[in-house]
Amino acid sequence: MRKLLLLIVVFTVGVSTVAVAAPSQKTSGTVYAGVTHAEGDDLYVSGDFKDKILGRGAIVYVTTVDASTEPGSFLVKARKITIYTRKGTLTGSGEAIQTYNPDGTTSVADGTFSLTKGTGAYKGHELKGKFEGPQVDGVYQFSYTGRYK
Repeated sequence: MRKLLLLIVVFTVGVSTVAVAAPSQKTSGTVYAGVTHAEGDDLYVSGDFKDKILGRGAIVYVTTVDASTEPGSFLVKARKITIYTRKGTLTGSGEAIQTYNPDGTTSVADGTFSLTKGTGAYKGHELKGKFEGPQVDGVYQFSYTGRYK
């Protein structure tokens, strides 16, 4: 009887632990990136980032550009985004609208990303959010907000 009671307690604790998911945390950061090269229809963009939770790291995007319905605007789809830190990687996808403005400036808006495949310390974690920012002298400066869990 004692063994059965112990088994029930262990099973109950184990099930309740699995059922409780880690709470998500608000985070934000900045990405500095630029186009490094093209291969076929793909543009490779890389740079570095600083995040309130993840700290500093590197980032690589594999993107394609599609025409938009608005003149001077393009839909940029990142079919693969990977961030690298000393603790591991997070990989996913995203997209945004890039606009060439009449005054000669370039801006990126309505950006979203979802990084759901983790390695190392990020295995089982995800980072999802929104971003925007200018491109100045060939360097994109994205400010983002999101949730890490």
